[in-house]
Amino acid sequence: MPRKTASTKTDTAKKTTRKKKAAVEAVVETAPVIAEPIAETVTEVPVAETPEKKTRKPRAKKADKKAEPVLITTLQLGNAEFDISDIAAKAYKAYKSTHKRKAVTEFRVYVKPEEGVAYFTVNGEGSPDFKINL
Repeated sequence: MPRKTASTKTDTAKKTTRKKKAAVEAVVETAPVIAEPIAETVTEVPVAETPEKKTRKPRAKKADKKAEPVLITTLQLGNAEFDISDIAAKAYKAYKSTHKRKAVTEFRVYVKPEEGVAYFTVNGEGSPDFKINL
């Protein structure tokens, strides 16, 4: 059987590949590598003084618009005035001075202005000792 001739496309592709290989080999052979020492030169540039930035004083914080108002409850009876929140604070302080380690979950104050005393209960328990003079 006779041998078939290569198509023109295949022939052209082979020639192009041969030319590329030859060009790469020529570049590799002809490019000499020269190693030169690298000298570093550093020159100091004078730094201009930067002006100091002015610092601002921190602004005073504005009152929070959603802040809770101060609630004061006063009981007036006859010629006497009693501040209820102050009475409750005094009663709690009196209790804590004698019962330092006991946890308090509920603290109720009962004011009897005609007797001049305030009674209180702690965690639902009362005692004759749980009272303060107004």
